[in-house]
Amino acid sequence: MAKRPVVMVVEDDVEMNELERELLDLFGMDAVAAYSGVEALSVCEASSADAVLLDLMLPEMDGYETCRRLRMSETNHGRMPIVIVTALDSQDFRRLGFEAGADAYFTKPFDPEQIAQTLQTLINRNHDTQADPS
Repeated sequence: MAKRPVVMVVEDDVEMNELERELLDLFGMDAVAAYSGVEALSVCEASSADAVLLDLMLPEMDGYETCRRLRMSETNHGRMPIVIVTALDSQDFRRLGFEAGADAYFTKPFDPEQIAQTLQTLINRNHDTQADPS
């Protein structure tokens, strides 16, 4: 049986974090929780997450800075897919998200199936790239 992908859910709202992790489980993914940008960086170093589901409005460090720091990581985490899920819905917020290094951007309320498919596609592409760096 293939290993289930692991997604780190970075969301400070406890109920939303739990809901997102439960939805990922329904779509065949395991999840680890982080409730702030600072916590996300330490969880990322300690876990073998395959992707990140990232909110933008976080305590201590916003999602943009969290995304930039994850991208600057010297480990494989720097290439890990990052999908933003936020209530911030404007072209400016979206542009800033992609400039920070996000691979995809969704606004709440979101379609769980669309997010799961996007995560799976990005994870598969990332694994294929790592397996064949040519």
